[in-house]
Amino acid sequence: SDPDILQVENFLTDDECDRLVAKAKPHLVPCVTKDPRTGQVKPDPDRTSTNANIPQAEVPTILSKICKLTNSRPDQVEIFQVLRYTKDQEFKTHTDGFDGPTTACGFVDSARLVTVFC
Repeated sequence: SDPDILQVENFLTDDECDRLVAKAKPHLVPCVTKDPRTGQVKPDPDRTSTNANIPQAEVPTILSKICKLTNSRPDQVEIFQVLRYTKDQEFKTHTDGFDGPTTACGFVDSARLVTVFC
């Protein structure tokens, strides 16, 4: 079924956005996906963006806001992923190769219930 999509205006402050970008910039690497047949994690030509993972402890105000928004605890929130798209890169619909609960992003036998885009 189609998921609910909600928009929260000004969810992050300009300062929070700037800090997140500054923390991510030196760690950006090409995005990867997990092959559902082999389990191998590798670059995917359909994922043209770069990605950096930011530990929650490095952006506590953002973590707090996400927990309040999603009514969750910090231990229920994945590591933050920052994606960067440059000119001629695009988002293409995809799956990350997971069929049901999986072990990823610090969780064992779990599945993502909510995604927050900032």
